[in-house]
Amino acid sequence: MRLHRFYTTEELAPGKIVTINSAELVNQVRRVFRLKSGDEIILFNGTHFDYRGKIANYSNHDKIDADHSMVVQIDTATPSRSRFMPARKIFLYAAVVKKDTFEWIVEKATELGVTDIIPVIAERSEKKNLNEERLNKIAIEASEQSGRGDVPVIHSIISLKDSIEKTKADESEISGRPAGRIGGDSKRRSKESKVIAFHTEGEMFHKDPVGGNDKSVAVFIGPEGGWSDAEVELFHKNGIAVQTLGTQVLRSETAVIATLSQVVFG
Repeated sequence: MRLHRFYTTEELAPGKIVTINSAELVNQVRRVFRLKSGDEIILFNGTHFDYRGKIANYSNHDKIDADHSMVVQIDTATPSRSRFMPARKIFLYAAVVKKDTFEWIVEKATELGVTDIIPVIAERSEKKNLNEERLNKIAIEASEQSGRGDVPVIHSIISLKDSIEKTKADESEISGRPAGRIGGDSKRRSKESKVIAFHTEGEMFHKDPVGGNDKSVAVFIGPEGGWSDAEVELFHKNGIAVQTLGTQVLRSETAVIATLSQVVFG
């Protein structure tokens, strides 16, 4: 029988007795999945390993509250490696779209191995805010379901200009070059850089610009209607390659899946 798998921030180790004080997690285990004392579960905490354990007991509260807890006895056996871990850092700069759509984007991006999700306010963004707590919960659940050994980082909303500055600050991690040298001719940089903006028009995307599974990559995906002319010009001015997957017009969520599939599996 397949065991249910749950994410926790607690330290895990073979043979350790772990007390979980997250009311939300305990509610999920006890009330949603109806697991009882003596039932086995799998716990992971982002260290790339899955720990098999047995529920020892719950606290005696009848209702879930801030003090509710669950005690788990971790097996003494060596933990198994999680089924899936991202092979490299993938930064998804996704334009903010309507709530349900962006939540879906977070779920699928997590399943595909994105390590950092950065919501970006674009000129054509339909919304200007998101529920970060809700997005984190969705990312955790997607990691639990997919067998992923960690949970992506959900960043706060930033402007497109600030997001481009962030890629400069992360330059050493994304492209392996010193910070502050991100500018320059976009065609030249498209062959060197691991920062790519996807748009309905531009050079055709090929796997070569990403440069192998050991390299990190940052991708920008626009809102419904795509990036504006001014935003495309901003990418060019900062030496970010503007590329396309084809001539068809894709919805934002479709563009995310199509792009990440190319980056992850291409």
